[in-house]
Amino acid sequence: MSSVRTSPGLPIPTPIRPRNRATRPVWWDEREPGGAVQSLVFLAHPGPSVLVTAVLIAIAGLAEQRVPGAIRILQLIGAMLPVQFCIGVVNDVVDLPEDTAAKPYKPLVRGVIRRSTAMRAGVVLGAIGLAIAATINVETLGFDALALGAGLAYDLGLRRTPLSWVPWWAGMAVLPLEGYASVGSLPSRLLLLVPLTALIAIGLHFANALPDIDGDRRSGRRSLPVILGERVSRWFGPIALAIAGVIAALVAGPLGQGGWVFWGGLAVLAVGIVAVTVTRSRRPFPALAVTTAFFAIAWLASLPRT
Repeated sequence: MSSVRTSPGLPIPTPIRPRNRATRPVWWDEREPGGAVQSLVFLAHPGPSVLVTAVLIAIAGLAEQRVPGAIRILQLIGAMLPVQFCIGVVNDVVDLPEDTAAKPYKPLVRGVIRRSTAMRAGVVLGAIGLAIAATINVETLGFDALALGAGLAYDLGLRRTPLSWVPWWAGMAVLPLEGYASVGSLPSRLLLLVPLTALIAIGLHFANALPDIDGDRRSGRRSLPVILGERVSRWFGPIALAIAGVIAALVAGPLGQGGWVFWGGLAVLAVGIVAVTVTRSRRPFPALAVTTAFFAIAWLASLPRT
């Protein structure tokens, strides 16, 4: 049992699950804490951070209609990955009081790194990301700053309100704009992504929040998933993503989209939605995030080159 002290009125910490190396690997599971290096990696929320960065690189390649050069790839990684790491670190710093009671496996709770040190690291990471974005062009710097601002707005306040989904929308709407801006191109057709990313943001926000709804309610948060409750939220996320897919299919003709890339991306999204719905997964976010990323890239790839 964890020896972490709890605050009055908060639940007793759940025990850290023992490892079972004989049956499965544990390096990828945050709830199976390893050494200091592994713990520090999880502090930055590496999964979503790497996924967002990979999507940015893919979008830049689509915008330029070729694989980005090695230097440009390094610039894009340097611009986005530290920004995402910053958002993840600040998230854990802000969440420390609640995590102390409910998530004893978290690096800050376990004392692997001091809270003040983590906050300073987050500031440095954010500054590094913006500095590297500035080496691409001013537009990329601006969108990178907007992405960072959206993430920090969520971490530092909006996540506790019914507007918790708005920073998700802002961050997802900015991502393709930053990818195209990195090659000096911002076609007007990208404005079509604004309403579509709203549905995607809501769907992924609900999927991400689902495992933590009870704890968020006890800590006094009033995010949209908390207000609607676990039962509604379990369905709300997949339904929002399904609506986004249906709208994309309906407007594909007028936009001149089609072919195996578009329909393949839509099929991947559908598989993800069906899988988490049928299995009633308690943690649907990873599957939905990956399949939605495939869908988004396919949607952009199938736009006419005009």
